[in-house]
Amino acid sequence: MHAVSISEHAEFLDRLGSTLPVEFARFDAADASGNTKPSPITPRFTYRDVPFGGSIERQGTVSQLRLTGHVGPLPFSARAARRRRRALTTLAAAGRTPLSWRVSVRQEIIIEGGIELPPPLTPAAMVAGAIQLLLQGDGYLALLLDVLGDTAELNSRQAA
Repeated sequence: MHAVSISEHAEFLDRLGSTLPVEFARFDAADASGNTKPSPITPRFTYRDVPFGGSIERQGTVSQLRLTGHVGPLPFSARAARRRRRALTTLAAAGRTPLSWRVSVRQEIIIEGGIELPPPLTPAAMVAGAIQLLLQGDGYLALLLDVLGDTAELNSRQAA
């Protein structure tokens, strides 16, 4: 084995080969009949204490990132009437962003959105797309969380 000094970094990088990231779109799963189909990529992460899940759908060379965040329950008790009004006002204002802000039938606040990812589909492109998407509504999410209160309080029975 040959040691390369750090002063010869250009030669060392040449020996390593290409430093371009591998494109995820190249990895396909084959079914029993030998047909290949893209394997699903489902990112999951927490942003501002809000759990987000998503999917990346590929149609030819175009990749679409879809994210869904579950903020928590909308306050509805008599003790939280003011917080409920403020939360609904914040959600109405957040509707000006490209993200979809809604309250489910179960009174859960949900944020959804999608963005086209540039090729090649790399981990860096996925993270950059998620950041770009979430920053479009970051101010409203911060305000909504401030109106709703502490995350632990949101998920307690008293929040309902």
